Amino acid sequence: MDLLRAGRAGRVVCAAAFVLSVGALSACGGGSGGSSAGTARTSEPSVSASPSAPAAHAKPLTEGRLKAAVITAADVPGLRADTSEDGSGAETQRITATSGGPVCTQFLNAMSAYAGTYGSSAAVVRGFTVQGSDGPVSILVSLVSHTSAAGAQRVIDDARKSAKGCAHLTYDNGGSTRMNLAPLALPVMGDDSTVTRAGVIIGKRGFCMVMGLVRVGTVSLNVMVSSDGYDYGDLQTVAKVSVGKLKKVDPQVASAAS
Repeated sequence: MDLLRAGRAGRVVCAAAFVLSVGALSACGGGSGGSSAGTARTSEPSVSASPSAPAAHAKPLTEGRLKAAVITAADVPGLRADTSEDGSGAETQRITATSGGPVCTQFLNAMSAYAGTYGSSAAVVRGFTVQGSDGPVSILVSLVSHTSAAGAQRVIDDARKSAKGCAHLTYDNGGSTRMNLAPLALPVMGDDSTVTRAGVIIGKRGFCMVMGLVRVGTVSLNVMVSSDGYDYGDLQTVAKVSVGKLKKVDPQVASAAS
């Protein structure tokens, strides 16, 4: 599931976020404003906690079970489904950063859970929108099943580590895309999690994105929130509901995460 490359046939991408034109990177706010997705935006969080170790006995989930476990608009007040962003399929094409070096390539492939590195076996993605106080907010939620909990954990570890070493990157998604990254410290969600904020520029269009990766057993959850400011509140709300539904729908995940 390539959430970072636009325009490839048959692949679900972060098109809604990449098309959203909200000004230059300097316009990205520090979390002011609010939305109707069950929470308001908050100032930049700075609390972290200890993750849980991967469970060796956890088994991968099928695509059908992922579809049953992914959230719907009815699960979070204020969300509206954007079915044009819905899709499925593990990401099998590696992304290469054209600037920023190997550490930035690692970040891109961790965010898309590239199957060749992370053992991704199935994936589903759902798109949503919500009306914020300053304009529309685009939210993408993906669930990726891995062949082991260790593979899902590696997604989190690699994204966390590479975000610290990749302040700026460029890659080709049918046009040059630039991202300025900053890792954040938030309370741990699920078994382990990492959050990165990014200012994104495509051509003359710019927008702000907060990207959260969460491991729950053998599943990695990716929540991407794009708007005219760094929207931590919606990210945390959607991630929390997603983790809860995943555990409720699939008892295997709940036991593996305990």
